[in-house]
Amino acid sequence: MLDRTYLFFVLPLVLAIKAEESGTFFTVEENEFLLNEKVFLRIKGQSLFSCSQICARRSGCKGANFLREKAEEGICLLLSELQTEHPDLTQKWQGSFYLKKSFIDQAILMPYFVGPAIDTIHPTANHNSCQAILDHNNHASSGVYQIDLDGGTQDNAFRVYCDMDTEGGGWTLVWSYTFTDYDDFDDNSNAVTPRPNWPANSEVDVPVSTTPPQSEKDYNALNFSMWKHLGKQVLIKSNINNWLMCQPGTGSLVDWKTGSVSCQVIKRVTTKCQSTQGPTNIWISESDNSYGPMYGTSGKSGIYYYFDGSQSNGWPTHDPCAQNQENNLRDVNSPHGNIFIR
Repeated sequence: MLDRTYLFFVLPLVLAIKAEESGTFFTVEENEFLLNEKVFLRIKGQSLFSCSQICARRSGCKGANFLREKAEEGICLLLSELQTEHPDLTQKWQGSFYLKKSFIDQAILMPYFVGPAIDTIHPTANHNSCQAILDHNNHASSGVYQIDLDGGTQDNAFRVYCDMDTEGGGWTLVWSYTFTDYDDFDDNSNAVTPRPNWPANSEVDVPVSTTPPQSEKDYNALNFSMWKHLGKQVLIKSNINNWLMCQPGTGSLVDWKTGSVSCQVIKRVTTKCQSTQGPTNIWISESDNSYGPMYGTSGKSGIYYYFDGSQSNGWPTHDPCAQNQENNLRDVNSPHGNIFIR
């Protein structure tokens, strides 16, 4: 079973020391246990949900370990603030849950509530993008939300990660990727992986994903046909190249059109080529000499980002100098990149 992280909301519970409009929520780590010899309260025969309720009612409780003994019962170990200050002490423990307590205005939570099953998020409002969520509540923070593109029955709603901080927020994460051969970056064996299910020629051979990524290091991609319903602006992040925010012109990534774009460098990750401006063009091609979209300037020699998906031809340029060279950061842990839409 894969370990999972959830947000677990306990809206009806309000601490006496808080204002009435404040609620309690928990970040829940499945198969995690915070090791500590001092537990200020140990209660048997509880469920995960009742464990969270007990912690929510106690001002001294800042988190809890829940150990499942039976299908619906277990042991609830309440933790103090001192204990929760050491998240590095969390250990893998099958069948356990680590709950960390926090507070948030109920106005932020009104579109959502979590029922007794912590892996089910029930929307009570129709939001079709992260921008729509932010428009509804400008205090919304970055994290995983549920959206419904058509605003209908919500049977086809799904979870996405929202960046509510960068350049005004409202960005929906549609793709998180890494590299097949980062250490030999400009070799033909290197490519971005996985790739979205956008059109590609037969030599594009990295795995395809249609699973919405839940974080910037969850390497997956939302179904490409949905991207255009989230917006037209594109945010490109990477920990080996500068971040870009791109407005469409005659070209558009979500509409899969070659043409002009207007890209602004919003964060310089590297110290190279500080005066280099953002790309002015996007090239979309399924021909034999292109294995993914490119952002660049002054023709295809001035590539800034190239999302190459072939492990036998080309390489995925991430060049802050827009020279189609290996000017990206090297020796970076967990090298990756992300595309958001707004």
